[in-house]
Amino acid sequence: MTPSNNLFASIDMGTNSFKMLIIQTDKTGKFLTIDRHKDPVCLGRDFSSSISKESLFRAVTCLKRFNQVLKANKISPQQTICVATATVREASNAFDFKRSVLESIGFEVSVLSGEEEARFVYLGVLQFLPVFDKRVLVIDIGGGSTEFVIGERGNVVFGVSLKLGHVGLTQKFGKDWNLMEMREFVKLVIKESELVEKVKDFGGFEVVVGTSGTIRAIERAVFSGYGKECVEGNEVFLRDCKREWKFSRGELSGVVERLCREGEEERVKRDGFFKRRSEFIVAGSVLLEEIFEAVGIEEMEVSEYALGEGVIAETLSKVFEGYDLNANARWHSAVRLATRFSGKKGIKSAAQCSSIAKNGNHLQGYSAEEVKLIALLTRHHRKKFPKFDGGSLQEFAEELKQKFRVLCAIIRLSVVLQQSDGLNFQDMEFLHSQEGFKLIFREAGAIASFPLPEDMGKELRNELEHFKIVFQQNLLLEVLPE
Repeated sequence: MTPSNNLFASIDMGTNSFKMLIIQTDKTGKFLTIDRHKDPVCLGRDFSSSISKESLFRAVTCLKRFNQVLKANKISPQQTICVATATVREASNAFDFKRSVLESIGFEVSVLSGEEEARFVYLGVLQFLPVFDKRVLVIDIGGGSTEFVIGERGNVVFGVSLKLGHVGLTQKFGKDWNLMEMREFVKLVIKESELVEKVKDFGGFEVVVGTSGTIRAIERAVFSGYGKECVEGNEVFLRDCKREWKFSRGELSGVVERLCREGEEERVKRDGFFKRRSEFIVAGSVLLEEIFEAVGIEEMEVSEYALGEGVIAETLSKVFEGYDLNANARWHSAVRLATRFSGKKGIKSAAQCSSIAKNGNHLQGYSAEEVKLIALLTRHHRKKFPKFDGGSLQEFAEELKQKFRVLCAIIRLSVVLQQSDGLNFQDMEFLHSQEGFKLIFREAGAIASFPLPEDMGKELRNELEHFKIVFQQNLLLEVLPE
């Protein structure tokens, strides 16, 4: 039975990160992503043969935060599919891990086999790219394993999972990267798996598609000119350019060559561009280059959708009779075209707004001036803080300008706090005294704390300063036990 809010969620518990996807679907089963959450749990960081207590604690803490979001969106456990991949699959205490998650949060965890994981990745690709009628080789690089699947017209022809992942390779060969040994190891695993021979035996492929954060990060690096040393300043220049979502073997080699350079300056540039993924990107890119060489790949298309969307597609196929696996890719091509002009976050906001204003093509009950104000708040809810004395605010009366200042400061601060994923918004209190404002969050058990991680902390400090300018008073944030 379809839930009244048409919302579904998938949680992918990977080796490196946990990812939660929330989608809204229509009656045909076509869906649009409403929200994404990602937490670098690093379940496999200290993995030997079992999941450590520390990793279990990080996992449960993350899932509790995810559950708060699900409850806030009124998404029930029946609308949520929770899957685990390589690390849990190989752990000797996988049963204990599943039981802890069930007892702590109430999530039933499905541990996927390598073949199941590969199939879901293929289903996810079909929701993003119009490759339903083609024979597709899909490659998904994870933290603990890499999945290979050949699919055609929604059916999996061949699937295999190799124990080659960017986290595992980094741990095995260290952060100083003995590249020669790493490459020889990857070649050996591929050879012993007989991957190349099996791909040929099953008829080869017409097109290659890559998924996962590692491959998307490499595509972004190619698009931004990282391998050509012209990445600085390119983001603004390239923002409105057509993005092909593909790269060649030569472009991949250019990025790998740049990534493997030694020296502090290169490390700083790598960290700045790849952020949290920087720790594992060298191993991931070298692994992909060896896969290109072994399988004979000249060009790879890139899918933004992968395992999480595949799990969603499988779920919707059981809910909607006659579900068309190819429908989403056709519809999504129009969405991708729109994002070239208004941005992915703008499309997401528009989708959320459309569910509110479903009885007309404009916001009911608001004046034209108020609609303009809402549009400006949407435009300035992130990134550069707006100038209040000119530009698009000039046409507004002073009273409306002040309303915009107040709402903008509150919305921007709310966005940063929501992204922290570590605060209980179900139990918070807002106070005001002569000393200023105070926002108190109460947590049971393990509590969040300030300062937040460095990147989030910097953004939060900036927004608190903007808040002070607008309200002429400080805002103090506290996290207290219940």
